[in-house]
Amino acid sequence: MRLVTFESSDRVATPGILTEEGVISLSGVAASLEDVIPRFEDLRPSLERLVTDGVPLKDVRLLAPLPRPGKILCATGGSGQPLLMTLKSAESVIGPGETIQLPDVSAEWQFVPEAELGLVIRGPAKSVTAANWRSAVFGYTCVVDVMAQGDTMFGRDYWLAKADTLGPLGPCIVTADEVGDPNALRVQSFLNGAPLQEYSTSDAEFSVPRLVEFATTVMTLYSGDIIACGTPPQDLRPLNDGDSLDVEIEKVGRLSLQVAALAGSHL
Repeated sequence: MRLVTFESSDRVATPGILTEEGVISLSGVAASLEDVIPRFEDLRPSLERLVTDGVPLKDVRLLAPLPRPGKILCATGGSGQPLLMTLKSAESVIGPGETIQLPDVSAEWQFVPEAELGLVIRGPAKSVTAANWRSAVFGYTCVVDVMAQGDTMFGRDYWLAKADTLGPLGPCIVTADEVGDPNALRVQSFLNGAPLQEYSTSDAEFSVPRLVEFATTVMTLYSGDIIACGTPPQDLRPLNDGDSLDVEIEKVGRLSLQVAALAGSHL
């Protein structure tokens, strides 16, 4: 099942089911997808019985499926470096068709988009073993972890990467049963229509079970929290004002975004 958050003419963020015909509103079921996730198995029979033509996609605007997740954990490390995770805030999240606003910083800084598989958590999840990782993963989405490249002293690059709009996700959440093995998915990104990244999650240095185990060893994760699985360092190019960016993950979907420099920016 593909779950989305959308708004129509009333401008109210509403959970829904994405179908080939359009979007079926779940406004009578839950206020948000964070409410759906922990109750999904109980709700699923009734959700599958919903019979409606839905609202055509042209008449709605898809938002980030989780507009304000409690935690976004971004995996770093690899190439011989130990696994680490950094946090991004809810303010970093934007959804399909929205604009990445590049921070107003000096010219030596660049911002590169890392296309990553996002794990949507079903919680509470604490001390989850690698063998039991599926109990904590509700579904998957596309994530762009926009990283800063420049002065690394005192972690300034990680600090700038936490800026507003630098954590896009979407366009939907695909439930885990529809994806199967998340360690064998093709991930692609395109900058202004030209191929950028292309890799398989099977090449990742840290598997999905390892990421879930590592994160939940340190902290409790709750329904709607997200783990961004990291990306190979190859084929990354900086974003510039006016760019378009697309990220596509096999079985998950395609997330399309625009890029702009803030007024007065040195970029």
